[in-house]
Amino acid sequence: MTQCVPANLASPRPTRQARTDSPFVAGLIALAGSLCFVLLRRWLAAAGNITKFVRAAAPFSRRNGVPQGLFVFPANGYDGQFYYRLALDPANLRRTALGITMDSPYRLQRIGYPALAWLVSLGQHAWVPVALVLVNVLALGAIGLVGGMLAHDSGRHALWGLLLAGYFGFFISAGCDLTEPLGAACLLGGVLAYRRGRPAVAGLLFAYGALTRETVMIVPLAIGLSRLIAAVRRRARPAAADLAWCLPVLAYGAWQLALRAATGTFILLAGFGGNSSRGLPFGEFADAVRLNLSLLSASTGAAYIWFLEVATLMAFAVAALASLRSSTVPAYERIAFVAFIIELGALSAAIWTGHADLRSIDEVYLFAVLILLRSGRRLLGALAPFAGLALLVAATHQALYL
Repeated sequence: MTQCVPANLASPRPTRQARTDSPFVAGLIALAGSLCFVLLRRWLAAAGNITKFVRAAAPFSRRNGVPQGLFVFPANGYDGQFYYRLALDPANLRRTALGITMDSPYRLQRIGYPALAWLVSLGQHAWVPVALVLVNVLALGAIGLVGGMLAHDSGRHALWGLLLAGYFGFFISAGCDLTEPLGAACLLGGVLAYRRGRPAVAGLLFAYGALTRETVMIVPLAIGLSRLIAAVRRRARPAAADLAWCLPVLAYGAWQLALRAATGTFILLAGFGGNSSRGLPFGEFADAVRLNLSLLSASTGAAYIWFLEVATLMAFAVAALASLRSSTVPAYERIAFVAFIIELGALSAAIWTGHADLRSIDEVYLFAVLILLRSGRRLLGALAPFAGLALLVAATHQALYL
C-alpha cells in the first residue's frame, strides 16, 4: 500500500544558491559573457567586420599581399596580426609570409594559439579570423568551468570561479586575437589536474600552455623545484608526479630547438630583450605611473582605466601575499605566485605604459585568486566588487573602441 508523504516531510526544493553551485553554470556564464562581448565589439567597434579584430596594419601588413577579405588599417596595428599570420600556416616560420612581416622572432614560440585556430579553421584562410575569436571565447568558457571546479575543491561556491574568468585583461585579448585566454585556460587546467593527482594530464596542459605563452613555464618549473626540495629532504622520490614538470620542459625545449634550426636564433633569448626592464626593479612601473598621471586630463579616460586596473591588481596581489601562510594551496603554487610577483619588477615600459588592460600579467591575478580561494581570511568578498568594476569598465571600453 502506497503511503502519502506529508508535504512538510517532502524533499525540500533546492535553493537558488544550490542550483547555481555548479562548475558547468560558471562555465556557461563565462562562455555567454565572452560571446556577448565579442558580438558587441563586432557590432559597435568593428562595424560588423570581424577581421578588424586582427588589427592588421602597415608597416607589418601589406594591403595588396594579405589574404583577400582581411581589413588592413593604415596604421596603429596590434599583436593579433602576427598570430593571424601564423594561423594561416603554422608550419611557415619565415619572417615574412602571406603579406605579413613579424615584428620580432619571439612571436614564433607562441605557436599554440595560432595552431589551434588553424585546426578550427580547417586550414581555410577565410575562416581564420572567426577561428581566432572562437578559440578565445571557448577558452574563457573553459576558464569559467575550471574556475568553478577549483572553487568547489577549495570549499567555495562554484560561482567564485568566475573571478578567474573575469580578469579585465582578457577582454582586450578576446577582442584583438591574442594568446592570454588560451594560455590561462591551459595553466588553470594544469593546476586542477595536478591537484587531483593527474600529473600526466597536468604536464600536457602545462606544455601546451607554455607553447601558447612562455610565462606558463614558471608553474611547472615551480613544481620541479618543490619536488627537488622534497627529494633533498627525503620526502619524495622520482615518480609519476614528475611528469607535470618534465613534459612541459621537454616540449618547450624541443620547440626552442626547432625554432633555432628554422631561424638560426634562440628565440627565448630574443624575447627577453623586448619585454624586460633595463633599470631598477619596478623602475619602469614608476615611469608608467608618472606618464599616466600626466594623461589624466586627456579626454579618452584611458589613464583613469589604467589606474583602476593597477589598483585592482595590486589589491589582489597584496591580499594574496598577506594570506600565503593561512592559505592551504600547495607549496609550488606559492613559489609560482612569488615568481610572478618578481617578474613584475622586471617588466619593460612597453608592458606597463601601454593601455592594454595589463593583459600580459594575468598570472599574478590568477594565482592571487587561487591563494585567496583557499584562505581562511574573508578577503574575496571585499575584493570582488573591485574586480567586477574593473571588468565592466574594461569590457565596455573594448566593446566601443578598436
